[in-house]
Amino acid sequence: MKPKLTPKIMGLCLVWGLLCLLVINISVWQKEQLWQHGEPILLELAPVDPRSLMQGDYMQLDYELARQLANELRAKGQFQDNMQGWLRVSLDEQQRAAFVAQESDPDAPLLQQQRRLPFKVRQGEVQLASQAFFFEEGQAEHFSQGRYGELRLGADGELMLVGLRDGQLKPL
Repeated sequence: MKPKLTPKIMGLCLVWGLLCLLVINISVWQKEQLWQHGEPILLELAPVDPRSLMQGDYMQLDYELARQLANELRAKGQFQDNMQGWLRVSLDEQQRAAFVAQESDPDAPLLQQQRRLPFKVRQGEVQLASQAFFFEEGQAEHFSQGRYGELRLGADGELMLVGLRDGQLKPL
């Protein structure tokens, strides 16, 4: 005997499907808002082992600020896996971020050109934003010119990678 799909079950399935679509669309809308209205911040890219620089159609990224923060945390004996916190940076007139200090108080006042960026430590590495940049196949040489990661910082502290810039700060 086959179980019947009653109108009640079909209605619940429809409502569930619509709720899933709503949640997905809200998430996409929030990311689009961050992309359009977030404050642009440029993070200098740190050299990455060239054997793992290009893997298929994405580039493995590392940020100079992440290395500086890791060094400071190690020097203070505070570096540990699965930690998270805030990094204080200072922005120059071209929105390039420079390391100031690791923050323990997320509500501490900031100077006018300072910003607070979220970080986390996973598998022995400090992570600030996406560690990978995806691009179309065959574009590896073009994007290997990247010297800065272009990110957007939201009012809530969310950080999102939106592109790469070359040494003259031109978008790639």
